[in-house]
Amino acid sequence: MGLAEGELSAEAVGPDAVAMEPLAKKSVWAPASLEPADLRPLLARWGVPGTMELVTVLGSFHFINRIADLVDVDADLPMVQRRWRWLRGAGVWLQARMMRLVVDLENRPADVDADALLDELVHLRGETLPAGYDAYRQAPSAVASLHCTTRSLPSFDSEMVARVTAAVAAALPADETESTGFHVRPDDPLDALCFVGTRYVVRTTNEMVEAVRRRYGWNDAQLTDLFYVISYRNAVERLDRLLAIVPAGGV
Repeated sequence: MGLAEGELSAEAVGPDAVAMEPLAKKSVWAPASLEPADLRPLLARWGVPGTMELVTVLGSFHFINRIADLVDVDADLPMVQRRWRWLRGAGVWLQARMMRLVVDLENRPADVDADALLDELVHLRGETLPAGYDAYRQAPSAVASLHCTTRSLPSFDSEMVARVTAAVAAALPADETESTGFHVRPDDPLDALCFVGTRYVVRTTNEMVEAVRRRYGWNDAQLTDLFYVISYRNAVERLDRLLAIVPAGGV
């Protein structure tokens, strides 16, 4: 966070963070312009397997954090908030330290069939995957994680999924102005929620959610499905652009 906000030097955070920082920033500010070339620093440092794992983690954060903002879930630590910048930084640092001490983050080999999971991803999504997904054969644990978030997709209303898919793709910001400025929102409350949930999800309000409930008569379960699909599509829109072609040495 300090590196992205210009508060830390490259020497202070180390070469790993420096290699990842441009992609992390672009995935937030200009995801519509993500392309395979953005993976070059990762490929040079971690190779194809490591890059696929990192790309999957990047998508996962856009998925998980977006759901949290859509349902207005705050961080467990009161210090991790947005009002005071210095306190937020201290809270993020403390939470990261706690996770390191409490959560076992050791890498373990994944006993999964990557080929089978990729085939099933095609079925679950109902569309051909970009060519770069073939590189997941070198990162079984990463494709297993992606499969886990995708396997519930067929259980959602197909018309809702199609509409959200189109709305997210259209709203994806192409530059920092589109991800931070103020813009005219679609008139329909569902499209408006997809728009805000894609460009600057933290601006989501209870009033916006209630407008969708009133317009479509949806209950809490249906709204939860909507939140899930908005978040999922934001993750895979980024992955699909980065993996449009097979990374060098990917298969």
